[in-house]
Amino acid sequence: MQAIFVPLCLTLSAWSQLTYTVPVVDKSGPGSPLAISGTASFTELFTDQSVASSGNFRAKARNVSGKSIILMLAGFDVAGPHGGGTHQAIKIDHFFWGDIAPGESFVLARGRSRKQVSALRRDSLEPAAEPKAEVRIQYVQFEDGSIFGDEAAAKGAIDLRPVILEALRRLDKAGNKEEFLALLNQNIQPDDADRFLATFRETQKKYGTAAARAQVRRGLVVAEGRLAALRAVQMVQK
Repeated sequence: MQAIFVPLCLTLSAWSQLTYTVPVVDKSGPGSPLAISGTASFTELFTDQSVASSGNFRAKARNVSGKSIILMLAGFDVAGPHGGGTHQAIKIDHFFWGDIAPGESFVLARGRSRKQVSALRRDSLEPAAEPKAEVRIQYVQFEDGSIFGDEAAAKGAIDLRPVILEALRRLDKAGNKEEFLALLNQNIQPDDADRFLATFRETQKKYGTAAARAQVRRGLVVAEGRLAALRAVQMVQK
Protein backbone atom coordinates (compact mmCIF):
# COMPACT_ATOMS: atom_id res chain seq x y z
CA MET A 1 0.00 0.00 0.00
CA GLN A 2 1.36 3.39 -0.99
CA ALA A 3 1.18 6.35 1.35
CA ILE A 4 -1.03 9.21 0.21
CA PHE A 5 1.17 12.22 0.88
CA VAL A 6 1.05 15.77 -0.48
CA PRO A 7 3.85 18.32 0.12
CA LEU A 8 3.09 21.26 2.37
CA CYS A 9 3.40 23.78 -0.46
CA LEU A 10 0.41 22.14 -2.21
CA THR A 11 -1.74 21.74 0.87
CA LEU A 12 -1.74 25.46 1.62
CA SER A 13 -2.69 26.54 -1.86
CA ALA A 14 -5.21 23.85 -2.77
CA TRP A 15 -6.93 22.37 0.29
CA SER A 16 -8.03 23.36 3.77
CA GLN A 17 -8.20 19.75 4.92
CA LEU A 18 -6.17 16.68 3.94
CA THR A 19 -6.12 13.02 4.94
CA TYR A 20 -3.05 10.80 4.67
CA THR A 21 -3.12 6.99 4.93
CA VAL A 22 0.04 4.94 5.47
CA PRO A 23 0.66 1.23 6.08
CA VAL A 24 1.87 0.01 9.45
CA VAL A 25 5.55 -0.90 9.08
CA ASP A 26 7.23 -3.69 11.06
CA LYS A 27 10.53 -2.45 12.54
CA SER A 28 11.21 -5.58 14.59
CA GLY A 29 14.10 -6.87 12.54
CA PRO A 30 14.72 -10.37 11.14
CA GLY A 31 13.31 -13.44 12.81
CA SER A 32 10.26 -11.85 14.41
CA PRO A 33 7.59 -14.47 15.19
CA LEU A 34 4.78 -12.03 14.39
CA ALA A 35 3.68 -10.71 10.99
CA ILE A 36 2.38 -7.14 11.22
CA SER A 37 -0.28 -5.42 9.10
CA GLY A 38 -2.62 -2.45 9.31
CA THR A 39 -2.98 1.23 8.43
CA ALA A 40 -2.91 4.64 10.07
CA SER A 41 -4.79 7.70 8.79
CA PHE A 42 -4.08 11.32 9.65
CA THR A 43 -6.37 14.30 9.09
CA GLU A 44 -5.01 17.84 9.01
CA LEU A 45 -7.17 20.96 9.07
CA PHE A 46 -5.37 24.09 7.87
CA THR A 47 -6.10 27.71 8.73
CA ASP A 48 -4.07 30.83 7.98
CA GLN A 49 -2.16 30.53 11.23
CA SER A 50 -2.19 26.88 12.27
CA VAL A 51 -2.75 23.24 11.39
CA ALA A 52 -4.75 20.86 13.59
CA SER A 53 -3.63 17.24 13.29
CA SER A 54 -5.34 14.06 14.45
CA GLY A 55 -5.22 10.42 13.49
CA ASN A 56 -6.64 6.93 13.92
CA PHE A 57 -4.93 3.59 13.54
CA ARG A 58 -5.36 -0.16 13.62
CA ALA A 59 -2.55 -2.71 13.64
CA LYS A 60 -2.88 -6.49 13.53
CA ALA A 61 -0.39 -9.27 14.25
CA ARG A 62 -0.30 -12.94 13.29
CA ASN A 63 1.73 -15.64 15.00
CA VAL A 64 3.90 -17.13 12.25
CA SER A 65 6.31 -18.96 14.55
CA GLY A 66 4.67 -22.38 14.71
CA LYS A 67 4.74 -22.19 18.56
CA SER A 68 2.26 -20.87 21.11
CA ILE A 69 3.12 -17.45 22.57
CA ILE A 70 2.41 -16.61 26.22
CA LEU A 71 4.08 -13.18 26.49
CA MET A 72 4.54 -10.39 23.97
CA LEU A 73 5.90 -6.86 24.44
CA ALA A 74 5.85 -4.29 21.65
CA GLY A 75 6.05 -0.57 20.97
CA PHE A 76 3.76 1.21 18.50
CA ASP A 77 4.53 4.72 17.22
CA VAL A 78 2.44 6.86 14.91
CA ALA A 79 3.02 10.45 13.77
CA GLY A 80 1.42 12.69 11.14
CA PRO A 81 3.14 15.33 8.98
CA HIS A 82 2.51 18.07 11.57
CA GLY A 83 2.12 16.07 14.78
CA GLY A 84 -0.90 14.19 16.04
CA GLY A 85 1.36 11.31 17.05
CA THR A 86 1.28 8.84 19.89
CA HIS A 87 3.29 6.00 21.44
CA GLN A 88 1.80 2.82 22.87
CA ALA A 89 3.66 0.30 25.01
CA ILE A 90 1.85 -3.01 24.39
CA LYS A 91 1.94 -5.97 26.77
CA ILE A 92 0.03 -9.21 26.26
CA ASP A 93 0.71 -11.78 28.99
CA HIS A 94 -1.08 -15.14 28.88
CA PHE A 95 0.97 -16.84 31.58
CA PHE A 96 -2.11 -17.42 33.76
CA TRP A 97 -4.53 -18.35 30.99
CA GLY A 98 -4.75 -18.57 27.25
CA ASP A 99 -2.07 -18.19 24.58
CA ILE A 100 -1.52 -16.87 21.07
CA ALA A 101 -1.71 -20.06 19.07
CA PRO A 102 0.30 -20.71 15.87
CA GLY A 103 -1.41 -18.98 12.96
CA GLU A 104 -3.66 -16.90 15.24
CA SER A 105 -4.30 -13.27 14.28
CA PHE A 106 -5.24 -10.55 16.77
CA VAL A 107 -5.55 -6.78 17.06
CA LEU A 108 -2.26 -5.42 18.34
CA ALA A 109 -3.27 -1.77 18.66
CA ARG A 110 -6.12 0.50 17.65
CA GLY A 111 -7.46 3.89 18.57
CA ARG A 112 -6.97 7.58 17.92
CA SER A 113 -3.90 9.73 18.38
CA ARG A 114 -4.22 12.93 20.35
CA LYS A 115 -5.23 16.09 18.53
CA GLN A 116 -2.39 18.58 18.15
CA VAL A 117 -2.47 22.18 16.93
CA SER A 118 0.74 23.63 15.49
CA ALA A 119 1.64 27.13 14.30
CA LEU A 120 2.02 27.37 10.53
CA ARG A 121 4.74 29.45 8.86
CA ARG A 122 3.87 30.33 5.28
CA ASP A 123 7.37 31.63 4.59
CA SER A 124 9.06 28.36 5.55
CA LEU A 125 10.38 26.13 2.78
CA GLU A 126 10.86 23.19 5.15
CA PRO A 127 8.69 20.28 3.97
CA ALA A 128 6.26 18.48 6.26
CA ALA A 129 7.44 15.24 7.84
CA GLU A 130 6.56 11.91 6.26
CA PRO A 131 3.62 10.35 8.18
CA LYS A 132 4.51 7.06 9.82
CA ALA A 133 3.12 4.09 11.74
CA GLU A 134 5.73 1.68 13.12
CA VAL A 135 5.64 -1.45 15.30
CA ARG A 136 8.63 -2.94 17.11
CA ILE A 137 8.24 -6.38 18.67
CA GLN A 138 10.57 -6.14 21.67
CA TYR A 139 10.13 -9.53 23.30
CA VAL A 140 8.24 -12.79 22.88
CA GLN A 141 8.16 -15.80 25.20
CA PHE A 142 6.90 -19.08 23.83
CA GLU A 143 5.07 -21.70 25.86
CA ASP A 144 8.08 -24.01 25.70
CA GLY A 145 10.26 -21.39 27.44
CA SER A 146 12.17 -20.21 24.36
CA ILE A 147 12.25 -16.50 23.60
CA PHE A 148 12.71 -13.86 20.91
CA GLY A 149 14.04 -10.36 21.54
CA ASP A 150 15.55 -8.40 24.40
CA GLU A 151 15.53 -10.20 27.77
CA ALA A 152 15.98 -6.90 29.64
CA ALA A 153 12.73 -5.53 28.17
CA ALA A 154 10.77 -8.37 29.79
CA LYS A 155 12.32 -8.23 33.27
CA GLY A 156 9.39 -6.37 34.82
CA ALA A 157 6.80 -8.74 33.39
CA ILE A 158 8.77 -11.85 34.38
CA ASP A 159 9.41 -10.57 37.92
CA LEU A 160 5.69 -9.91 38.35
CA ARG A 161 4.64 -13.51 37.80
CA PRO A 162 5.89 -15.06 41.09
CA VAL A 163 4.15 -12.28 43.05
CA ILE A 164 0.82 -12.97 41.34
CA LEU A 165 1.32 -16.74 41.57
CA GLU A 166 1.84 -16.56 45.33
CA ALA A 167 -1.30 -14.42 45.70
CA LEU A 168 -3.32 -16.98 43.76
CA ARG A 169 -1.98 -19.79 45.94
CA ARG A 170 -3.09 -17.95 49.08
CA LEU A 171 -6.54 -17.35 47.61
CA ASP A 172 -6.87 -20.96 46.52
CA LYS A 173 -6.02 -22.20 50.03
CA ALA A 174 -8.57 -19.95 51.76
CA GLY A 175 -10.62 -22.11 54.13
CA ASN A 176 -13.93 -20.30 53.78
CA LYS A 177 -15.74 -17.47 52.01
CA GLU A 178 -14.79 -14.85 54.59
CA GLU A 179 -11.09 -15.67 54.42
CA PHE A 180 -11.18 -15.69 50.62
CA LEU A 181 -12.83 -12.26 50.47
CA ALA A 182 -10.42 -10.81 53.03
CA LEU A 183 -7.45 -12.00 50.99
CA LEU A 184 -9.02 -10.89 47.71
CA ASN A 185 -9.57 -7.35 48.99
CA GLN A 186 -6.02 -6.94 50.30
CA ASN A 187 -3.83 -4.66 48.19
CA ILE A 188 -0.58 -6.23 47.08
CA GLN A 189 2.56 -4.71 45.66
CA PRO A 190 3.63 -3.81 43.08
CA ASP A 191 0.60 -2.02 41.64
CA ASP A 192 0.67 -4.08 38.43
CA ALA A 193 0.13 -7.24 40.49
CA ASP A 194 -2.78 -5.66 42.33
CA ARG A 195 -4.32 -4.59 39.02
CA PHE A 196 -4.17 -8.21 37.91
CA LEU A 197 -6.18 -9.26 40.98
CA ALA A 198 -8.82 -6.69 40.02
CA THR A 199 -9.99 -9.25 37.43
CA PHE A 200 -11.03 -11.62 40.24
CA ARG A 201 -12.55 -8.82 42.31
CA GLU A 202 -14.71 -7.86 39.36
CA THR A 203 -15.78 -11.48 38.87
CA GLN A 204 -16.73 -11.72 42.54
CA LYS A 205 -18.86 -8.57 42.35
CA LYS A 206 -20.67 -9.64 39.19
CA TYR A 207 -21.02 -13.39 39.61
CA GLY A 208 -20.31 -14.20 43.23
CA THR A 209 -17.58 -15.73 45.35
CA ALA A 210 -17.89 -19.25 43.92
CA ALA A 211 -17.22 -17.94 40.40
CA ALA A 212 -14.21 -15.94 41.59
CA ARG A 213 -12.78 -18.98 43.37
CA ALA A 214 -13.21 -21.08 40.24
CA GLN A 215 -11.45 -18.42 38.19
CA VAL A 216 -8.55 -18.34 40.66
CA ARG A 217 -8.24 -22.12 40.44
CA ARG A 218 -8.21 -22.05 36.61
CA GLY A 219 -5.50 -19.40 36.54
CA LEU A 220 -3.45 -21.27 39.13
CA VAL A 221 -3.65 -24.58 37.25
CA VAL A 222 -2.50 -22.97 33.99
CA ALA A 223 0.36 -21.11 35.71
CA GLU A 224 1.56 -24.19 37.61
CA GLY A 225 1.75 -26.00 34.27
CA ARG A 226 4.02 -23.25 32.92
CA LEU A 227 6.50 -23.07 35.79
CA ALA A 228 9.19 -24.75 33.66
CA ALA A 229 8.85 -21.96 31.07
CA LEU A 230 9.06 -19.33 33.84
CA ARG A 231 12.20 -20.89 35.30
CA ALA A 232 13.77 -21.05 31.84
CA VAL A 233 13.44 -17.30 31.25
CA GLN A 234 14.47 -16.50 34.83
CA MET A 235 17.71 -18.43 34.26
CA VAL A 236 18.39 -16.47 31.05
CA GLN A 237 17.96 -13.17 32.92
CA LYS A 238 20.40 -14.07 35.74
